[in-house]
Amino acid sequence: MKLKDINLLGIDVGFSKSRPTTGIAWSTNGTFGAVKTHTDWERRRQHLPSATAFSVIAIDGPLVPTGSPDRLVRTCEQVLARGAFQKRCKPGSSHFGTGLQLKRAALETAAQVRHLSSPSPFANAILGDVAIVEAFPNAFLGVLLPDQTFTKILRGKKFDWMYEQVVEVGRFRELLAVIGWDAPDLLQRMDAERDHEKRAAYICLLTAACAASGRAEVVGDAASGWIWLPPAILWAAWAVEAATRNLRMIGA
Repeated sequence: MKLKDINLLGIDVGFSKSRPTTGIAWSTNGTFGAVKTHTDWERRRQHLPSATAFSVIAIDGPLVPTGSPDRLVRTCEQVLARGAFQKRCKPGSSHFGTGLQLKRAALETAAQVRHLSSPSPFANAILGDVAIVEAFPNAFLGVLLPDQTFTKILRGKKFDWMYEQVVEVGRFRELLAVIGWDAPDLLQRMDAERDHEKRAAYICLLTAACAASGRAEVVGDAASGWIWLPPAILWAAWAVEAATRNLRMIGA
């Protein structure tokens, strides 16, 4: 089935109780949308296309097996946090501090949308029988950028800086070509988007599309969860080398 014929959903979680820090992006029946809203289900659901089941839902936040301890150290985070990843696009650790808060918020979000998900076709889906996967927008963008890009990396809003670099060199267009998604309207929307949360939601939507296409590169293990990233053919050489080295170091 072609990507244009299925429904996909991406959610950038956020966990502020007072500000609208959740980004939601979707593709349904060949149309696209993105909004920014709050963490509670009542307000989130108002923005979703009505009566829609999604073939894949991608959530930006740590997703771990049910019953996992709070202090679980995750393989995917270790692989993407060392070496060249460290100063470029590493994840925070999800077993303490704000990372632990984000993990709880991500699992709460998964519970909110579980009823909207189709049955999982993935052997390594972490939440059992539903097609909900974990996105990590910083690494998604980072692995698409060549080594030389990071010689001028900006401090502060790193995600937005990487997003703009990917737009500038046309990597989103290449990605859609590789996964077989003819979506010029989506590309136009992504190129023009300036809102941080909506941008992150669009990357989650692309993560869902990569998973649905069967071309995603998946990092992690069954015990601690998986992060879903662009197809390996699109990874910059530095990212391939760093991930390979880190896997050897941790013995995964």
